[in-house]
Amino acid sequence: MGERPSRWYGRWWAIGSILLVVFGATGVLTVKALGLRSVSADAEPFALPPRGFDYGWWDGALERWVQDGRVDYEQVRAEEDDLRRFVATLATTGPRSTPERFPTEPHRLAYYINAYNALTLFAVIDSWPIESVHDVRGWLDPRAGFGFFYGLRFPFDGEAINLYDLENQVIRGFLDARIHAAINCASKSCPALAPHAFVPETLDQQLDDVTVAFCSSLPHVRVDRDASEIQLSAIFDWYRSDFEEHARRLGRPATLVDFVLAFAAPETADAVREARAAGFDVVFEPYDWTLNQVAER
Repeated sequence: MGERPSRWYGRWWAIGSILLVVFGATGVLTVKALGLRSVSADAEPFALPPRGFDYGWWDGALERWVQDGRVDYEQVRAEEDDLRRFVATLATTGPRSTPERFPTEPHRLAYYINAYNALTLFAVIDSWPIESVHDVRGWLDPRAGFGFFYGLRFPFDGEAINLYDLENQVIRGFLDARIHAAINCASKSCPALAPHAFVPETLDQQLDDVTVAFCSSLPHVRVDRDASEIQLSAIFDWYRSDFEEHARRLGRPATLVDFVLAFAAPETADAVREARAAGFDVVFEPYDWTLNQVAER
């Protein structure tokens, strides 16, 4: 009787060990297959002033890198060491880990918008060379863009985060649809990347400015009289509830067209208003995920 339990436990120990190996290997394969990986800055953070957050380097870098909304990625690569230092700064400083530096909502929102844009550029450079953010992927791809927006995790504000969660769980929580014109996904159909940092002191005006540009320019808003269509960026479709709620808070009807009319430049607004009165259909344009880089020299 004494040997039977021993053999019994021995068999289950062996079976359990095999299962652990299988499940462990499956987990590793799943991570590899989906392209999940942590991205490290491997750099020393920038020194910060006693209060607030210093966007000086980031502001100057954007001025050097951005040309008419497109990005000179070769120049970004040339300054990759400093970009890594900025990302390392974001990793250790933020509204969660150092709340005293971000006392107001504009301080926090400006930080998150700048962080999203910086991490997006860093993700492109860390994955270089690519022609589209959709090129960043594992063996399996649950949906286009999964590897870039969900699979890459960055050290951020004392924790870790991916771009999808930063946008949808953090930035959209501010309930301001103008953020969709401020954050940039490194693709041609994205709103133009601003050639400057967003700062708390002038954030409201900066958000108005980028939203006016977004609602007044191709390919984001277009009236096609031949097709009897008001053609909008797919962004308006993806985040419809954000735009409709923002229009409602402005005292307008809660529609996408009314959001556009609230911000579009006069010429565009007149064309959209006339198209709506004529009964034009609202349609959403296919999204071009090609990298938003400047034309080759």
